Amino acid sequence: MKKISRIVLVLLVAVLMTSVCTSALAEWTWNERVEIMVPAGEGGGLDTTIRKFSTYLSKALGTTITVQNKSGSVGVDGYVWAKNQTNNGFAFQFTAPSAMLSDAQGLFPGFKLRDILHPVSGLVQAEGILFGREGAPWNDINELIAYAKDHRVTVAIDSPNGISGALMREFEEAAGVKFTWITSDSSEAYVSVISGDIDICLNTWSDAGAYVGNGLTALVVCAEQRNPAYPDVVCTGELGLNTTFGYWRVFTALEGTPQEAIDSFEAAVHEAAQDPEWVEWLAGNGMTNDYLWSQAELAEVIDSVYDFVENSAK
Repeated sequence: MKKISRIVLVLLVAVLMTSVCTSALAEWTWNERVEIMVPAGEGGGLDTTIRKFSTYLSKALGTTITVQNKSGSVGVDGYVWAKNQTNNGFAFQFTAPSAMLSDAQGLFPGFKLRDILHPVSGLVQAEGILFGREGAPWNDINELIAYAKDHRVTVAIDSPNGISGALMREFEEAAGVKFTWITSDSSEAYVSVISGDIDICLNTWSDAGAYVGNGLTALVVCAEQRNPAYPDVVCTGELGLNTTFGYWRVFTALEGTPQEAIDSFEAAVHEAAQDPEWVEWLAGNGMTNDYLWSQAELAEVIDSVYDFVENSAK
């Protein structure tokens, strides 16, 4: 009897969520093409994610979507470009934390991104993973930490002033080590590790997971819990290391965007994220639907980036 009641409750919640999304979607008429700016180049994790998701988001909105790649200056160039566009309800951004980190460091020319930014919705988060090479002087993350306290260890970082740099600083502080950073494109980093030119790299599973067992070893995932997509990889949480940053990928809007459009777009994102094909794609790339933050939740996440930079400067 309890089981039946629980099933009924789940169905009622699903129906309620669907009706809420439908109601919010109806608040705005999507009668123009939607443009989504990505502050990164083509082919990277951010770009790949939005191009895959846009198939399902376009269906939920009932209109076409165009992705505009505007890379440069750790997210700054893309948002400067977006600021100069017409933000009339059909222009949004899909971003990682890098742009907010740049803003917190005062890197935007003549304005504060935070002052004109509107959180819209979360989507996914790719966890940062430390990868090493097979045959290295350490067999696991604990041995690496011990080794690094007495030896020089190089790490490939694609963006020292961006999320990769923030995550690595957080890990170093928690582990009590200091690596030698080498700037390297994320798509080249794991190749350098396999060849032995660099000791370790910070990548995501979707970037480098295919090479685990083929030259790479996954040492630790920066997360509170192990990921079911790679359950054998230990996490910082079980080691007692406090790391909170991840490569989250979220939607934002800029000043001038009607609230009705923001609410409707958020509802469409949450609806599209339930598509079975999208859920399957997430699982295959080591991600889940656990980061569909609301506007209010995303605002808190973004605030934490600014708090991190402020606290790091003390």
